[in-house]
Amino acid sequence: MRFAEEVLLLLLDEKTGYFIPIPEWKMSCVLAGSVLIDLSLENRVDSDLETLTLLDPTPTGDELLDPVLEEIAQETQVHSPQYWVERIARRSDEISTMALDRLTKLGILNADSGGFWSLSSRVAHSRRYPTVDGKTGEEIKSRIMRALLDDEIPDPRDFAIIGLMNSCGGIRAMLEPEEYELAEERIELFSGLDLIGRTIGAAVRSSYQPPASIRSVQRPSLPVAGLFSFLLSRTFRSGNIPKFMAEKSKELGPVFQINAPGRKLVVLASAEMNRWVGHKGRLYLRTRDYLEGFQKEWGTSRSIASLDGADHFRMRKAVQAGNSRAVVEDRVGEVLALGRRTFASWEIGKVVPGEMSCQRLVGEQISQLSVSVEPSEILDDLLKFEYRALLVHLYRLMPRFMLRTPAMKRAHARVLELYAQIHASHTPAQREGKRRDLVDDLMALHQSDPQFLPETDLGFSFIAPIIAGHYLGSAMSFAIYELLKNPDLLDRITAEADALFADRDPVGADLNQSAFDVTRRFVMETLRLYPVVPIHLRTAMNAFEVEGMEIPAYSTVLAAFSSVHYDEKHFKDPDTFDIDRYAPPRNEHRQASGVYVPFGVGTHMCGGARWTELQMAVNLLLIARHLELEMVPADYKLKINPLPKLSPNRKFRFRVARHRYPIDKAVTAAA
Repeated sequence: MRFAEEVLLLLLDEKTGYFIPIPEWKMSCVLAGSVLIDLSLENRVDSDLETLTLLDPTPTGDELLDPVLEEIAQETQVHSPQYWVERIARRSDEISTMALDRLTKLGILNADSGGFWSLSSRVAHSRRYPTVDGKTGEEIKSRIMRALLDDEIPDPRDFAIIGLMNSCGGIRAMLEPEEYELAEERIELFSGLDLIGRTIGAAVRSSYQPPASIRSVQRPSLPVAGLFSFLLSRTFRSGNIPKFMAEKSKELGPVFQINAPGRKLVVLASAEMNRWVGHKGRLYLRTRDYLEGFQKEWGTSRSIASLDGADHFRMRKAVQAGNSRAVVEDRVGEVLALGRRTFASWEIGKVVPGEMSCQRLVGEQISQLSVSVEPSEILDDLLKFEYRALLVHLYRLMPRFMLRTPAMKRAHARVLELYAQIHASHTPAQREGKRRDLVDDLMALHQSDPQFLPETDLGFSFIAPIIAGHYLGSAMSFAIYELLKNPDLLDRITAEADALFADRDPVGADLNQSAFDVTRRFVMETLRLYPVVPIHLRTAMNAFEVEGMEIPAYSTVLAAFSSVHYDEKHFKDPDTFDIDRYAPPRNEHRQASGVYVPFGVGTHMCGGARWTELQMAVNLLLIARHLELEMVPADYKLKINPLPKLSPNRKFRFRVARHRYPIDKAVTAAA
């Protein structure tokens, strides 16, 4: 294992899912120093306090070390270790990304979709690392802590690690104050015992990044998009927010400001900005501010959507199993049965409202899978109250009294009924012998730590997946529109459906990628063109600099992550619905991180992404198997409502022309 990998493992905080915060410049220098130490141990460079000398330019064969070695070999002058530490520090993102990828491939770290990191269960349990040759090595944090606190003499290699970590304040950050006081003499002793480690450590300690005010005295001002430019934009008027943001990014750059009535919004819109939010957003961006009023209407003070940092990581881990793709796979029979029950209500020849019908379809399924209730009669009230609360609190398009009308009061009362219904159905006796669901996980967390998840926050946590189902319903309605608009793709999806349902209903084991590859790519393209949540709204809790421009603390930031979906640099003919962009050799979604991001970026990336993709695919296959649909009117052209989320407008409707395969026979066969 290389020094950069061990440094990251030492700094991993298993409670927060991220790394102990070290000043960014110091951390960059430590990663640079770690590569130089490894090159020294490989006999490629030598160093003293004054000079760092190239001994051998022959590549080591290690992708983590060789780019730095090549850079040193190309330099004609001899420089000090501090010079090289500061120069290589510019590669710190590349070094850390590569090191984390290697640790993941080795089975040492697990990466959560939201950018959180944790030790794999095997390493966390055994405190041993697997290695390439099948041997194991002791987990470094246990090894170093024992050397510092238990009077154990460390391995000579660990002297360099301790010195490097001490040079940036990492050891102090790892230990409790009383532990550091006890170990301080040993830390200083060990830091001086390895010559190369002492030399590089001194270079790291001495490296200096001038304050921002000195580095960039005259920063460029943020380009501004005024209200008039919105009104002139045909794209904006059409409701296509992702495409509008892409156009503005192309015109103004990846960072610009929107001057809206009463507020100024800083927009981050590019693949590079998506990567920045993913890597560094947790240090600068806060979520809770814009959700406070919305959550209060539901009787809660906080939720997984508004939590940041360690609390968000803890909640995310608690609900991970209940939001996973495995839930859909294990209970696919229920998904199919509920889908058919909904289809039975779509009578032949009857015009069906597109989005509302899809929201009911998906809402019934998610309610069963996540909270194990059938809130059929409550779903519409829940949707109405959520819609109004978003317009009042998030978008400020309605006054608050609009949530106090008689209709809204009745809807809110039904929401409280749903809270009680879910709670009452999850006693030990009621749940005996049933598959564990999301509410079971939430109840277990509440019982184990009622301060972290109190009763006052339970209700909203129960219905959060049903609310998420409203968003998935909107995505399904976009998918049905594209299904009817592209009869060639409908034929291919129908062929996949007929093959899957040929002998019996598919079970979880049948839902592999090869069985419905066309449907899977169809879902991916739907989510690219129509990301139902196209932006993330955040507050800058710390000032930061991007693209040479400073964003002050307290700024309102829009992470327009989905704008990249309409960037022709990444997606050929981005306005075209083209599922082949996700197949070899094109693989446009894999060309770089931050390019295909339908579920958001950063720590609040949707934890149910794989569930969503599978549920959409299963429903599309079920529709293709049973129903022949037609658009009403036949020449309908999609119009988008942008608020409070992207959705087809109310004029999108369809009818069932005929049943391809009788629904009642399928129900009988399944029974």
